[in-house]
Amino acid sequence: MKLLVILLLLFPLVINAQKTEDTKIKITLPNSIDIYKKVKIALVNADFIVKDNYNLDTLTTYSREFTNMAGHCVAVAIINENKVTLTGFYSLKRLNFIGLTQSSNDFQKVMYYKSSKSWDVLMQVAEGIGGKIDYSK
Repeated sequence: MKLLVILLLLFPLVINAQKTEDTKIKITLPNSIDIYKKVKIALVNADFIVKDNYNLDTLTTYSREFTNMAGHCVAVAIINENKVTLTGFYSLKRLNFIGLTQSSNDFQKVMYYKSSKSWDVLMQVAEGIGGKIDYSK
């Protein structure tokens, strides 16, 4: 009986937990007041430069270099009423024959896996926005 009660209490935590290969972070805020500004400030605080393309429902960023590995990341935030969906793309730098790094244009979707540096950057932005965080593919 005790085991059943413990399982029932832990079930909601397992449902909302991060799963390997999740690609989206969904943030639900209590209201939609100044949501564009909150998202923009969270992106800037994570060292992203936001592109100003006059689109109030989607924020995109310029490429941001990782501080702990050779690569860069682009973040995309889609705003829908009081919900924000964060996704991103990353690319690793390549070494040429002299040993210098070259930027690659081969971007791939950011996804969650253990020790993913690009996912950590998106989580930093999500925590800066605040609200209830969910994950999806």
